[in-house]
Amino acid sequence: MRRWFLVPLLLLTTARAQPVAPAAPRAAESFAHVYERFAVAADHPAASEAGAEILAAGGNAADAAAATLLALGVASPASSGLGGGGFLLYYRASDRSVTFLDFREAAPAAATPEMFVDRPPPFPGRANAASQVGGLASGVPGEPAGIEAMVERFGSGMPLGRIAAPAIRLAEEGSPVSAAVARMSTYFGDQMRRDPVMRTWFEGEGPLREGQLLRQPALARTLRAFAARGARAIYTGPIAREIVRANRAAGGIFTLEDLASYRVVERPALSAEHFGHRWLTAPPPSAGGYTLLQSLAVLEAIPAPWRPVTRGEAPSAAFLHALTESWKGPYLDRERYFGDPSHVALPLDAMLDPTRARARAASFHPALAMPPEDFDLPLAAPANPGPGEENGTSHFCVVDAEGNVAAVTTTVNLPFGARYTAAGMVMNDEMDDFAREVGVANAFGLIGGAPNLPGPGKRPVSTMTPTIVLDGEGRPVLVVGAAGGSRIVTATQQVAMNVILFGMSGGDAMAAPRIHHQARPNELRSERDAPLAPEILEALRQRGHALETVDHLATAQAIAIVHGPEGARLQAACDPRKGGRPAGR
Repeated sequence: MRRWFLVPLLLLTTARAQPVAPAAPRAAESFAHVYERFAVAADHPAASEAGAEILAAGGNAADAAAATLLALGVASPASSGLGGGGFLLYYRASDRSVTFLDFREAAPAAATPEMFVDRPPPFPGRANAASQVGGLASGVPGEPAGIEAMVERFGSGMPLGRIAAPAIRLAEEGSPVSAAVARMSTYFGDQMRRDPVMRTWFEGEGPLREGQLLRQPALARTLRAFAARGARAIYTGPIAREIVRANRAAGGIFTLEDLASYRVVERPALSAEHFGHRWLTAPPPSAGGYTLLQSLAVLEAIPAPWRPVTRGEAPSAAFLHALTESWKGPYLDRERYFGDPSHVALPLDAMLDPTRARARAASFHPALAMPPEDFDLPLAAPANPGPGEENGTSHFCVVDAEGNVAAVTTTVNLPFGARYTAAGMVMNDEMDDFAREVGVANAFGLIGGAPNLPGPGKRPVSTMTPTIVLDGEGRPVLVVGAAGGSRIVTATQQVAMNVILFGMSGGDAMAAPRIHHQARPNELRSERDAPLAPEILEALRQRGHALETVDHLATAQAIAIVHGPEGARLQAACDPRKGGRPAGR
């Protein structure tokens, strides 16, 4: 088995180059396209084009990532925005350094472990819990600080005003409502109409209409303030006071100090060698990176003939069976051990010990689906408190002409967050990613464990899995990630393995059918929109898997980097399940 380790994070300085006159980027007409200089793959075409615009104007991958983030918050308000947070995994080509920035939302200082116990839903008669709707559901947003940090740490020197210009333009002039945003509004429209800003988005009594022009003047004003003054425009002053007022009016517990004290946290990225490549991915408070690496380690240790025979072949039933079994143990680990590493001492060394992966592989049976408990390996040292189907999440990838790579996952959690706004920003409902109570499932069916109970300043456990894969020469060959709650890591891994092991192109890897299993419930889910072949489904059923078909699972974005004698070609692919489209040149 390969040894895993933490990539040291470097305090980096960047040369400050002046931006050049922009050249028009070329947008793809489909969900996948090949570029030669730079590429952006986001789940909304306007966001991809915003990032490509900044790259064409002389910005680098960090500048483009910031522009894409801001544009996503305008064009896809169901999924992301300044009222949310996320993770950045950044590869800098000049020194091959890797940095992970955590700008996840944080619980306010008044949060307690019991804050959601026996608390009724905010809207009588509705299934949504207090951790999912209203002010109490919101964590302190981290995205403004995260955008500022990525530009200051890694940017080319392009002014923030130029980087924010595409998003401001979208907010003022309007952005066409995507099919995904329109679809999500059919489920949450009645709650959205309770908010005075979101109410103005609707043209009539029905949901948002695909293609209608969505103008957001209040958000445009906030974006202009952010462009002029940076993150302090959000965390202090009039906008901060508006955030606290809106949160409190919706039943929340924010204070001005909660906003003023928010900080981006730099963490060591998780890294391991598997299948001849180095995999760089998200550390805690994400459980996604751990699940990815543990699954890969288990798969390497399984002796059964599940690997592809030839490059380009479709995943077999034997492979999908092995993949499913490899996920069961890591998802049980998540429930038992994971929490904010600043507040919980995670036994990460023991969890990633190669002998543990081999023990899980020994429980694998090539012809039988084993119960999740067979892969459950409790450790002697538990995690202790210490110092130390649709979704409201987006992922995007950027590769620039210099070879810098950005993988960013951003979220307001469930669609349209907590279904209220502040200063035009959709506010997150990230508190639902904490354990409402020990043993109680969240909106994605993940069981809450004691290490992930709410507390002052804590950041909830995530499944976000921004990932960069390097080849044997240390060159990036893939950047990938996904949106979709508990299904993020399984989608990320399948797209990555389709490229790395099966030799698929970026577009084919993205369009291929996917499966998902998270230990509890003990069900293997497949997609109705991208169905597996009937003979594969039958082979999985014969192995004893309890099959469930859903419309679709997570939505991923990826850029495969194919190195050749004349340079790299960028296979940028956006998930057709959500209607994204890449842009670049």
